[in-house]
Amino acid sequence: MKSLLFCLLIPFISCSCSYLKYASIQAEYSRIQRAKPGQVNVKHMIDQDTFFVLGKTIDESSLYSDYYLAVAAYSSKFKENERVDTMYFAGAGTHYGLNLPEGVFTLLVFADTNDNKVFDQTEVVGERTIEVNEEIVPGKVLGHVDITLATAKRVDWVGDIPMPKVAQPKKSQFYPVGTIRSLDDPLFDDNVATLGMYDPASFGEKAPTMFYALEEDMAHKIPVLFVHGIGGSPRAFLPIVDRLDPDRYKPWFFYYPSGGDLEQLADLFYRIFLSGKVANLGEMPIIIVAHSMGGLIVREALNKHGDRSGDNKVMLFVSIATPFGGHPAAASGEKHGLIVLPAWRDVNPSSPFIRDLYRKPLPDSFNHQLIYAYQNPDILKIRENSDGVVPLSSQLHPIAQQQSKGQFGFDSSHTSILEDEEMIAYLLNRITEVRNIFPEEHLQYLIDGGYDVYLSDDYSPDVQYIIHNYGKYFMAVTDGSLKPFYPEQEYFLKVTKGEAPAITEIDKGWLKFLRDYPDVGQ
Repeated sequence: MKSLLFCLLIPFISCSCSYLKYASIQAEYSRIQRAKPGQVNVKHMIDQDTFFVLGKTIDESSLYSDYYLAVAAYSSKFKENERVDTMYFAGAGTHYGLNLPEGVFTLLVFADTNDNKVFDQTEVVGERTIEVNEEIVPGKVLGHVDITLATAKRVDWVGDIPMPKVAQPKKSQFYPVGTIRSLDDPLFDDNVATLGMYDPASFGEKAPTMFYALEEDMAHKIPVLFVHGIGGSPRAFLPIVDRLDPDRYKPWFFYYPSGGDLEQLADLFYRIFLSGKVANLGEMPIIIVAHSMGGLIVREALNKHGDRSGDNKVMLFVSIATPFGGHPAAASGEKHGLIVLPAWRDVNPSSPFIRDLYRKPLPDSFNHQLIYAYQNPDILKIRENSDGVVPLSSQLHPIAQQQSKGQFGFDSSHTSILEDEEMIAYLLNRITEVRNIFPEEHLQYLIDGGYDVYLSDDYSPDVQYIIHNYGKYFMAVTDGSLKPFYPEQEYFLKVTKGEAPAITEIDKGWLKFLRDYPDVGQ
């Protein structure tokens, strides 16, 4: 981050190796486009707009729940049937995302039905045509592009698509393939994060979901969603994550191409995490912790939040060293840079993005905690007070202060604040103030887990998940140790007593479990 801002402040002298490297790469993309144009090349050019396309595969007959799938976008704008982007996943019903330049595209869904790790022309199970441009998609995010799957058909013009090894990690019960990772995963290395600054399209090919978690989903835990800054990654939050209570909170991460258009990224953030369309939390609250520029993305996403009844409930937003008033160095970078990142344009204090950021006040019930840093480690301090990167006047933008419930400063630098023990303690105290939807007595049983017993394939994956992770909780409701606290539980209790018919898959599976293991709860 420092080297980047050094380049912005002193644009006429040699700056970071990464900046010069990617300036050269971008120049090469431009040269190739002039000589041999292609949509794949356009997608990688940072001065060209691209569009995020989001959707879901619909498999009403459950034909492809056990297969690996891919969705690919083809364009004939420059080359006949050029494959522009591809995303790989496991099991139908999963959300997908594509990054595409302007144009008309044919989207094809493939299922590897012969399990040979190659998607071929005989394995096309879904198709849809779309067009994206600024007139049709002004926000540059096109959602709800769902594709209904059917019997496989042959498409003669399709070439084979080998399945990459990274597409085949262990399947998750609830998340897309590849989403569950540890923070020491190579995907979070500095070189990948840097790629997200200077070549967002290449970053998207490595990290297509932009949503990551550390473990399989556990419904009783409150999600704490971390959003990094420019050039950062989820790994920056390790000191905080290590201090979270793993029995009560589940860390989620928005890992995004940080050189991209902030309004577009905010729209994407809203759709994935806040809209309730992808991550549907119901009444469970969500907590957001954002560092640096990540706070701008979240604040813009909150302008879109709350207008729909199905939106997830954000109870706490903690911004850390966020340039709420923009950064003056961004204007210099936009004017003199060898390449100009869309994010720089947006962080310019005079940009429309900063100007309109506070157009919608946060509701009075909303808890925004504004944390700022004021330690400047630079030996030569020639500008206004800062944390070494972001001016204090920007971190403490007057409107951002007015709309926050609390402001608290720490004697840390822009990056070291994420390791500051006092800051972490303050943050954790604010997190513990957010109430779980489950009463404490119920939480204790939920934390206690389930039963480590063998379950045959006669039990569905969802029922197996319930018994292995929440069996003791279900047993406590069954035997009367816990009183139901919502209507569905009351009906469930009647089912277990034989007073009502078992209707849901969970009800039927639990009754079978009680018959198969009559002594397990004793």
